Amino acid sequence: MVHGARQRISKAKVSGFLSAMRRQISLTLACLLFGLSLLAIGLWPFNFRAYNHVDLVTGRGGLRFEAPAEHSKRNSGGLVFTPNPLACRPAGGCEAGALTLEMGLKATTEESPRLKRIVDVRNADGTEAFYICQWKSSFLVCLFNTPPNLEKPYCRIGVERLLQGGRTSFVSIVSGERGTDIYVDGQLSEQYPGVRLLKESEALDGHRLYLGNAPDLTCPWSGDIYAFALYDRVMSPSEVAGGWEHWQGARNLLCAGDGAVACYRLDRRHREEIADLSGSDNTLYMPDLLVFDKKVLRTPRSKDFFHQDTMVNLLGFVPFGFLICLRLFVTGKSSPRGCLFFAAAVGFAVSLAIELTQVWLPGRDSSLLDLTMNTVGSAIGGAMACRLGRAYRLY
Repeated sequence: MVHGARQRISKAKVSGFLSAMRRQISLTLACLLFGLSLLAIGLWPFNFRAYNHVDLVTGRGGLRFEAPAEHSKRNSGGLVFTPNPLACRPAGGCEAGALTLEMGLKATTEESPRLKRIVDVRNADGTEAFYICQWKSSFLVCLFNTPPNLEKPYCRIGVERLLQGGRTSFVSIVSGERGTDIYVDGQLSEQYPGVRLLKESEALDGHRLYLGNAPDLTCPWSGDIYAFALYDRVMSPSEVAGGWEHWQGARNLLCAGDGAVACYRLDRRHREEIADLSGSDNTLYMPDLLVFDKKVLRTPRSKDFFHQDTMVNLLGFVPFGFLICLRLFVTGKSSPRGCLFFAAAVGFAVSLAIELTQVWLPGRDSSLLDLTMNTVGSAIGGAMACRLGRAYRLY
């Protein structure tokens, strides 16, 4: 009789042990699968080699940039840029504080809910000097070297309704000591006294030039640029009109005046390069695959705190933290405080792996806000598991 009782107790222990092992294995697999799912979602669509959506315009010549109206993880638009800082010939010969920019362009659509960058000029340290963009049908110039207006860290000037869908325009931006003037088709359109694109002591050499997008691929523009030239001096109204007339005849070639720092005939390329015809050797790079520059764990902007992705990042990691903590409770080797800390630490580690990998994906952003929300979500899930464990006496 004693032997039978011992045998039943032994079977009960074995059965309990096997049941506990099954729970541990099930929870371990659930944690692994959920963690892998978070990695897959965070890195989708895995486009480590993304196509550069820019082509040469057949016939008249030019660059055609294609980009979706809304932000897309699959399509980050196109980008053409100078791989090296702008140089002046002779070296150091650029006039300080002065520039003239000429280009012929046409926007694909006038309905742009976000600012789309047409031209982006960066300082040597990568910060923005100024950029030209589209918002709806408005042609805007945003500059950072002039005292801001409307409590913003930049000054915004421009021409309304210039980029109406299908309209081709020739734009000249002349900026110097007296201010900035914007000409459309050789005629003065807007004047901004006291507003200048470059500082008084600042010259074009050392800057970098980007066309069709921001260098981090966050603002892709959709449209055509038929010609582009950049000068290191202030052109007179008669010279601006002459540039317009010259473009009317040549259509894809500018550089009618002296002092050109960069000038491009946008109807041909050699391999992945577009030659600079100004003599300054500021070659444009037009790669088949997107090349971009992103910050690791960039600081969130104020509007990001109210973005839908913020809540998704928070709630998506709650089940993960819950499963991690529940798995520890089943083993009986962790206190509630230790379980909560471990759940937050694992959530942080998985999120950090996602954010660091996203630096290499053109359709994704490496964000400190996302890392914070993922970690907080894991901690919330761990706290929920602690309350459940206390209710059912799992510890």
